[in-house]
Amino acid sequence: MKKILQIERKQECWSFVPGVAYTRVPSWYDSSVKNLRMSILMPKHREDRKNLPALVWLCGGAFQVMDPDVWIPQWTEFARRGCIVAGVEYRTVNEAAFPAALEDVKSAIRFLRGNASDFGLDPDRIFIAGESAGGCLACLAGVYGEDRKYDVGDYLEYSSRIQGVIDFYGVTDFIDGFGGQEELDLTRKQFVGNGDKREVSSYLHINKNTPPFLIFHGDKDELVDICQSEKMYQSLIAQKIPVKFYILEGCGHGADEFYQKEILKIVADFIHEKEKIIH
Repeated sequence: MKKILQIERKQECWSFVPGVAYTRVPSWYDSSVKNLRMSILMPKHREDRKNLPALVWLCGGAFQVMDPDVWIPQWTEFARRGCIVAGVEYRTVNEAAFPAALEDVKSAIRFLRGNASDFGLDPDRIFIAGESAGGCLACLAGVYGEDRKYDVGDYLEYSSRIQGVIDFYGVTDFIDGFGGQEELDLTRKQFVGNGDKREVSSYLHINKNTPPFLIFHGDKDELVDICQSEKMYQSLIAQKIPVKFYILEGCGHGADEFYQKEILKIVADFIHEKEKIIH
């Protein structure tokens, strides 16, 4: 059979670019160094087009393990709707305690801003999202966006401020404990290390420069109690920071419901609030 087809191009192709080194950090008991990497979903064709917003994505893993690519399949559809996605590697507690991971995240933001033209992204529209431990880091990046003491490494001429935070069931309070779950308490103590629990509790550091927040949490979360997100929500409200808080009924920690099309649309609308790129 031979047939001529006339196909209308309704959807452009995107590229998946893994293993992009964005900074170098100490490794192996500070006796060596290693590159931290990110994977990027970006338009295949970036010339002569409008720059797109970017989303920095941080996966969870109880601060002990992480994989920058593990959630990328869930964000592919979202990327096609008009947002570049960067899955970012950060150091875990096995390598270094706070503020190492936050320094890594801020380095990734500066790297993206400094190389915006290469990826076709708008340096004035960089958002951050994370789930669980990644949600904790996303919140910290949001409240410490203007705080230069956690900006170390390269691209220091660029800001690490972001334009919005999407927090999926992240830890925001390291002071009051976590319900007696000894294993989780130990992991979170490892994350704080010798630091100040108040410094790591993002809900205490909301200020006039804090960007808008979008929060998702399940009311049956067995690992991160929903009170963590409630504290963040109430603190944002008190400081008059724009925030939307969605409680997923009957959902536990990391449930598939958090990554359905309905949720992706809420995230997309949050990012494109003023400019409705996504339909």
